[in-house]
Amino acid sequence: MMNKPRLLIVDDDPLNGKTLADIFTSKGYQVDVAQSGFGALEFARSNVYSCVLSDIKMERMNGIDLLCALKSIQPDAPFILMTAYSDDDLIIQGIRNGALVTLIKPLDIDRLLGHIERLVKNSLSTRGAPLEIK
Repeated sequence: MMNKPRLLIVDDDPLNGKTLADIFTSKGYQVDVAQSGFGALEFARSNVYSCVLSDIKMERMNGIDLLCALKSIQPDAPFILMTAYSDDDLIIQGIRNGALVTLIKPLDIDRLLGHIERLVKNSLSTRGAPLEIK
């Protein structure tokens, strides 16, 4: 039996994290939810993720800082940012540091699911090869 893809959702809004976790769990994913960048790093030290989905604006460690810190633990983990704020500088910084895409809240769930499904499919078929999102 094949393992379910594992996602890490990082959002300091507990309701948003739970809602996303419920959606992905219903689609067959294993999901861990962290409410901070530091919590996410703890999860990443003991689990391998098919994708990390993180809010940008969080207290103490924002999503960009998490992305950079996570590279030392799981350098190949695909990373998607999400934000409710239009902060072009942070979005550009995230892409420059390796985020594959930044999605604006409220999230288009179908679009998010499509991105995650492509990432998981690509990572299963081409481990280590660059991923492309359109």
